[in-house]
Amino acid sequence: MRKLSIFILLVALAGFLAALGHLLRLRFETGDNYPPYSSFRADPIGTKAFYESVDALASARRSLQPILKLGDGRDTTLLWLGATPEALRFHLDEFRVLETFVRSGGRLIIAASPAFESPRTNIFALAAARKRGVGGAAPTNAPSGVADDFLKVYLTDRWDVSFDYKRLARREPDGFDPVAASLQITGESSGLPSKIFVHSALTFEPRDPAWHEIYTRREGTNAWPVLIQRFMGRGSIVLLVDSFYFSNEALRDDRQPGFLSWAIGPGRRVVFEETHLGTTEKSGVVTLARKYHLESLLIALVLLALLFIWKNATSLMPARERQKSAETGDTVEGRDSAGAFVNLLRRNVAPANLLRVCLDQWNLALGAVRKPARHQLEEMQRIIDAENAAPPRQRNPVMAYREFCRILSRDAGARRPVLDAGISNRPGPVSPPASETARHEPETVPLKP
Repeated sequence: MRKLSIFILLVALAGFLAALGHLLRLRFETGDNYPPYSSFRADPIGTKAFYESVDALASARRSLQPILKLGDGRDTTLLWLGATPEALRFHLDEFRVLETFVRSGGRLIIAASPAFESPRTNIFALAAARKRGVGGAAPTNAPSGVADDFLKVYLTDRWDVSFDYKRLARREPDGFDPVAASLQITGESSGLPSKIFVHSALTFEPRDPAWHEIYTRREGTNAWPVLIQRFMGRGSIVLLVDSFYFSNEALRDDRQPGFLSWAIGPGRRVVFEETHLGTTEKSGVVTLARKYHLESLLIALVLLALLFIWKNATSLMPARERQKSAETGDTVEGRDSAGAFVNLLRRNVAPANLLRVCLDQWNLALGAVRKPARHQLEEMQRIIDAENAAPPRQRNPVMAYREFCRILSRDAGARRPVLDAGISNRPGPVSPPASETARHEPETVPLKP
């Protein structure tokens, strides 16, 4: 019955773990625990479909390491999707890495997340930024994380471009209508569509003539760039106000292969940057196990641990029936009386006192039974004297016991009754019979414990 209960418990535990693993797998397959426009996300606001499509045509990978580990940009396109304009701030070292990536032949595409209204300005942060100046650092008593954030430089200051917000038409009952943007470049076989729709109120204001307007949003006589590009070294930088056309929803409802092909460019490698979305990879045991596909080994170790717990919880052998005795009742299984006695001696009798204790118990056990002959007692006393005279490390109580057995077994048929004989376990002589003492027998040497 006990084994059946344990078996049912293990089956229930295995079922619970399987159900939990299935739920986690479904959660990670949809990827809704990742930020919007993450390449791990499979719902409409993710970019997993675009990642898998690019991976089927070229070499696609995700960047989960800091920007400083970006490396060379030759024949590589870096997609920076879903970034908020306020978060486009970097340290000077990070700017140098990005610019080195572009100058070495890389293509950097920064597509912002949709913004429908102008954000509120933090006047305190703005005053601090003006006080320190671009690229400078003002003394501050703010915590380290906040102070480190103030040391960053806006992308707009570094690359001479600014952001602006133009109102979108509101759609009832909620939401905003997308706005059309027309193509500005002509005379090129770029394959770009003549018109795209943007779902953001964000626009650009280039301050450097190196920027080229690709798509602009027009209202009357006004035109606001929504996609701009500039060349730097052997590479290029592309800024886009909306990440919609890279999303799973766009690939399903409003697919623009010409635009996506132009955005990727001639690069043979495409990198989806994930760290700005909060998805990073930390080296550890789990990361190494996933990298080298050691999941089966971990499952085997868990099963081995469960079997070890089961083995120690219950015996795999059938239980023995308890043996009952009419005199003593239930007996303790696993040890007999001799084993218990040996265990008791080992725990309570020191080796130096073993011979004395044995002699004491032997004298007490004699009682009125037939006792050894006098010449046997004398011979035993000589062995005891020799044992006591030896150094403690050279004493051998086992050998003395064997000599006693030899003496007592010899002349067993010639024994005669002795009324009061024995070997003392205390310092003193072997007690001879009273009749022999009357015959003026010499006293034995006292025992030395």
